[in-house]
Order: sequence, then structure tokens, then C-alpha cells
Amino acid sequence: MNPELQNLIQNALVEYIVNRVVAKLAQRQKTALVLFTGATIGFKQSIESLNKLQQNGWKFQVVISKAAEEVLTEDLIKTSLKIDCVIKEDDKPNIKELLAQNNLIIIPSLTINTASKIANCISDTLITNIVSKAMMGGKKIITSINACCIENEERKSIYGDNVTQAYKNRLVNNLETIKSYGIDLTTSENLFYKVEKYSKKNLNTNNLSVNNQNQIDKQPEVVENKLPQEKNLLSVKLDKKVISRADVYKNRGYNCIFVDKGSLITDLAYEEAKKLKLKIMKE
Repeated sequence: MNPELQNLIQNALVEYIVNRVVAKLAQRQKTALVLFTGATIGFKQSIESLNKLQQNGWKFQVVISKAAEEVLTEDLIKTSLKIDCVIKEDDKPNIKELLAQNNLIIIPSLTINTASKIANCISDTLITNIVSKAMMGGKKIITSINACCIENEERKSIYGDNVTQAYKNRLVNNLETIKSYGIDLTTSENLFYKVEKYSKKNLNTNNLSVNNQNQIDKQPEVVENKLPQEKNLLSVKLDKKVISRADVYKNRGYNCIFVDKGSLITDLAYEEAKKLKLKIMKE
């Protein structure tokens, strides 16, 4: 065989093998331990996000709390995620092994009860024990807060808005405490985008499809630490810990809404800002 042709074939073969190995390694890294706490608010949207992650190569091990067994049911979760088994409290799994087998922890919809326990370092259930050990081991955790955000519109439509301000403040403080632990807070609707952005940045999984990457790029952004240079830009500062859709709508006459760096911004607030073509900026 011609030496040049043989060299070309060898190089092509090596490149093919290398690409296959890299792809396999990337796929192995897309592993997540998914913890269901029993929240129904945001459940449908979370499942949609998880299904999209599965389509993008993510493999899940699923743990359900006793509340999730009763409220959501094991069969619903299996059917929704097309999986054969889930891990329950009574199974008494080896938490150390579960954490070693997965590169990420996802809580699709966090309940107020579980959020309170995490904020106060209580680990008396399988779910909170996993979260505690994950944090101590430096494992990344991403959670949706639809069900435990007191300003969530779906929650208000179900339970009303008769909570005292003191109680609201305590619930908001719980979320701020969780965030201070290094846990990423997002919404059920944006769970897919949050996980994929983390994956691309930290797991070297740069194999997003063009459509999914475009979807990520289209997500509304909060611009931090950048004040507008234009002197004629109409803006308003909201000194609130939680920014809701109503807050955005009330200030629709402005081009820009400034919020504190630690403020929580609901997904509906993002949508309203995009609809009204105004920016939400963190100081």
C-alpha cells in the first residue's frame, strides 16, 4: 500500500477512535441523581425539562420521598421519565455510592418543608440526608423553587395570598440561605437550561444540539454588575427579595428594573420582562 495512503487511513482511524472515546466519556459524565420531594406545583414543567435532558443524553437515578410516594406516586414518576425503577426511603440505599455514581444532583421541585430542613441543616429523611452529604462532598445541586417560592403565581392561585409578611420573610430567608450554601436555584420551566449550562461549563459536554443551544441562548438574562451608560435610560430600583410578574408589570413604563444581587426573580417575571421588552438588571 502507498505509504501516504496508509498514513491517511491511520490518521483518519485514530481521529475516529479519539472522537468516539471523547463522546463516550462525555455521555458518562451526564449522570444525575434526581430527588422528588412530593411537590405538585411545577411538577409538569419539571418533567418536561427532565425529558428534554434525557433526549440530550442525560441518565438519571431517581429517588422519591415518602411524600412523593403518596402525592405523585411511584408509577407516575416511572411513566413520566420512562424508567424502570425508583429508589425509596425504605430501600435504605447506600448514599455514598449514589453520589459517586452521579455528577449532579437535581431536585425538580422543592417543597417548603424540605427547603426549611435544608436551610436549617436538618437531615432526618433520605432526601435531606442525600443533600447534606452532597454538600459536604462538594457535589453540585440544582433545584427548582416553584413549589416553595411564596410569590409563585401557581401557588397563589391554589392557596391564595393571605400569608403574613413575617412568614413570607422567613420562607424567602430559607431560599436565600439555601442559595448561600452553593445550591443553584431555578424554576421548573428553566431547569433544562440551567442543567445544560452547568454541563457545558463544568462537564465538558459540548454536544448540545443546535436547536437546544438556540433555546438556551434565547433565555432571558439578568445582567449583573453592569450599569447602563445611557443617561436617558429610564430605570427604577426595586428593594424586594422576590421579584414577581406583578412587580414587572407595575413598572412597565420603565426600560430597566434594577434589583439587589441576592434577589430571587420568578420565571413569570422573566416572561413579563421579555414581553414588555424591558431589562432586569442586578446591582
